[in-house]
Amino acid sequence: MRTSDLVAMCFGNLFRRKLRSILTIMAVLVGTAMIVIMVSIGEGMNLSQEAMLAQMGDLTIIQVMNYNGRTETGETLVLDDAAVAQMQDMEGVVVATPIYTSSYFTPNLYAGKKDRYQASWANITGVYAEAMPLLGYELIEGEYPTGPQVNQKKPIQVVVGEYMAFSFEDSKSKYNSYTWPETDENGNLIRDPFVDIHTDEIYVSSKMPEKYTNDSDDDQVEVRRELEIVGRLKEDWNKGYETSQGILMDINDLKALEEAYIKENKIAVNQDSQKGYSQVKVKVESMEDVDRVETQIQEMGYDTSSMESIRKPMQEQVRQQQLFLGLIGFVTLVVAAIGIANTMFMSIYERTREIGVMKVLGCRVGNIRSVFLLEAGVIGFIGGCIGVGVSYGISFLINSLSLSGGGGGGSLLGGMFGGMMGGSSTGLPMSVIPLWLAGSAILFATIIGLLSGVLPANRAMRISALEAIKHE
Repeated sequence: MRTSDLVAMCFGNLFRRKLRSILTIMAVLVGTAMIVIMVSIGEGMNLSQEAMLAQMGDLTIIQVMNYNGRTETGETLVLDDAAVAQMQDMEGVVVATPIYTSSYFTPNLYAGKKDRYQASWANITGVYAEAMPLLGYELIEGEYPTGPQVNQKKPIQVVVGEYMAFSFEDSKSKYNSYTWPETDENGNLIRDPFVDIHTDEIYVSSKMPEKYTNDSDDDQVEVRRELEIVGRLKEDWNKGYETSQGILMDINDLKALEEAYIKENKIAVNQDSQKGYSQVKVKVESMEDVDRVETQIQEMGYDTSSMESIRKPMQEQVRQQQLFLGLIGFVTLVVAAIGIANTMFMSIYERTREIGVMKVLGCRVGNIRSVFLLEAGVIGFIGGCIGVGVSYGISFLINSLSLSGGGGGGSLLGGMFGGMMGGSSTGLPMSVIPLWLAGSAILFATIIGLLSGVLPANRAMRISALEAIKHE
């Protein structure tokens, strides 16, 4: 028997008993749709939780600290450039850079005629210049520094936070000495800052503003350098204060300022504190790399912190919920499988005489088995395809209801399930059906159909030809 004959006989038998076939397909449809919708809700929960974590911080950043760790030989562990280079060489690491702030040089900013505009205790962070574009910052304008400024007579290149200019105060004004980054309904600034970072000369200095100084400060030698602001970062508190009113500088430039201040003022330095960094930031390629890289860094003896420690338990909770929801759909599909088996057994009973005639005419037993397996598989396949289509429709309805606000009262499903799923609170869909889920559901329904047809097909093979012909 040719394959085309098997297919023709299969569909002919299904169409001959349309109502029974439709009801059986509907059972598979319901089971498939149940599984897909339940798992898709779990996927939506997972996406919502990742979005929530992303709002709390970069999911691909690992903070590395050294809390007086020790090596295997008992020596004090140092978080130095060699350790940073070792982290940089790890698989999956995009960039590793120290996060450096000076312990001796207190930066203050000055601008305007006779240093009229001042910003005390400026937040200046030193990182590798080549690391800045890779750390996930977003530039509003300009570019990143090209590297450390070797020529001491030239300005130091820096990038500043979006509202750094508002950190200056007018030292000559008794009232309204500060301006604030207030915006109108269109997002435009109501007032400009005192200092224009594009045109005004801005200096960093070790000298404190007069209102913060005392007699002992008169003996200090000032270290002062001009800054060249080459770029401005978009404010993102998840990335750090430097994106708001801080300054990013090449780490070597910041160290040079510190060394100059120490040298000019003959400061006794604690050598142990100068041996390493207190913090290093490591960015990896994807969230999947975080756990492995973090483990490798911990094996070096350092302490780490990342969003993975929060993400892992949340993912485990989502997996458990997905398993529970998927089991509900699986039970429904098992019931559908029983329905397919029942349909096949009834079909065999009704077609016993037909099976006997096929055997008498010399049809192979394997072909008879294939006919019934194909019928069961087609029922599963058609039910799976329609079930996936129905799932997309239900998913669209769920998302429409969860994301639509109803006259200021909030979303319908968002209020019912938002606490558990988080979809409406993050603005993300509550139900997500990826292609792998749709394909797996169709494949699973087809396999269930084939398995349901095994026993009926085997029974058809064992029917005696003579007894079948006598069957009424």
